Amino acid sequence: MKKIFTVDSYNVPVRYEPDVCVIGAGPAGVAAAIAAARLKLSVLLIEKYGFCGGATVAGLSGTICGLFSSGNKPEQIVFGFADEFYSMLQNKHAVVKPVKFGKTLLVPHDSLKWKETADELLTTHNCSILYHTNFLKAYTDDSSRISYLLVKGYEGQYAVKPKMVIDASGDAEVVHSISLKTTFGNNGQVQTPTMIFKMANVDMDAFLQLDPHDLNAEIETAHLTGRYHLPRHHVYIFPLPNSGEVLCNMTRITYPDGSVPTGIDSTDLTFAETEGRKQAREYAKFLMENIDAFSDAYMSDTGAQVGIRQTRSIAGVARLMNDDVIHAVKNKNAIAHSAWPIELHGAGGLKIHYPEDDFYDIPFETLIPKNAVNILVAGRCLSAEHEALASARVTAQCFGMGYAAGAAGGLILKENITATALNGVMVKEWMKENNLKNADETPI
Repeated sequence: MKKIFTVDSYNVPVRYEPDVCVIGAGPAGVAAAIAAARLKLSVLLIEKYGFCGGATVAGLSGTICGLFSSGNKPEQIVFGFADEFYSMLQNKHAVVKPVKFGKTLLVPHDSLKWKETADELLTTHNCSILYHTNFLKAYTDDSSRISYLLVKGYEGQYAVKPKMVIDASGDAEVVHSISLKTTFGNNGQVQTPTMIFKMANVDMDAFLQLDPHDLNAEIETAHLTGRYHLPRHHVYIFPLPNSGEVLCNMTRITYPDGSVPTGIDSTDLTFAETEGRKQAREYAKFLMENIDAFSDAYMSDTGAQVGIRQTRSIAGVARLMNDDVIHAVKNKNAIAHSAWPIELHGAGGLKIHYPEDDFYDIPFETLIPKNAVNILVAGRCLSAEHEALASARVTAQCFGMGYAAGAAGGLILKENITATALNGVMVKEWMKENNLKNADETPI
């Protein structure tokens, strides 16, 4: 029997009363905040780290995935806020030219300039930002409307009284807090975490000549000899904007029995962090000892946290299904679309399925929790099946979902309706009326 300790009730000050409070400042959260601010709403953005970026910065995933089509001649097909942010990074020389990823392309970026770009956008749009602040709990009134959010900063606990909430935590933290239904992977099995790391002083000319298939084969052989512990044999290494730097997405973290540590348990996360750093060091050692391009290189950094691909998903008014991705299903209520493959990282290996020369749609209703009143979600906690999420969770689509959710928050407040009264057609019309470009609107 577990021991129980009862916490006494206590009073905390109400410090903020924004129109829209966004929890989480990853790509989805930043986009949601900017969209709401462009509707002249007061916005409070709450983030546990001291910077924006979420998994793409803290987890060092370091790439904008999902901008391009999939096939023999990939072209950019996702625009809107994702393209706006991408263009800002281009102007700062913070990205390299799109890099081949199987049958599509991705864009590696400089993480520091990503943080700075987000800071500039949020400041310019008069968004209030609270870094180093943790969401603790949401409270609802008799109508199931979120009335207060309890948060903790370094100065202590206090409350926020929002009119509208966007849960961009990635883990559906707010939705879970008010006991709206969530799901967790495929019957509890989630994708594996990865500790991404950077190598510096790489011979880039030699690196660019590497054949990824040959590298994968060498890693597998090295692992089988027992000289190195290299559990993942399908790896990605991408050039970065800074001279001599590459990004290494190589590790696969499981417990010794093959079970997968989750991203919502401190014991699991602690194991994943320590095991991830060990694996990163081992892969770096392999590269330096066996691959000519890395003979004078060194491991310069790992992510501020282990990269988490999947935790909770909401039970939404609609659900993105595996077949929607596989068969490139279109939907009139779409607020984002994608040609990014199903990229499913499991304990047993990697599964990839590309939508060949096609794309699928993400309906707005996947961002509405069932029975929601004044809350929407954005980002990887959208309502999606296991394999569908392995495609929809990437950066460009998170930008698109976040921008639509932020805009929809304004529509909910203007019309004084509940979140479940919305649909994608209404949201797209509202965005068009207010000059908020949707992800599928190409530049003129």
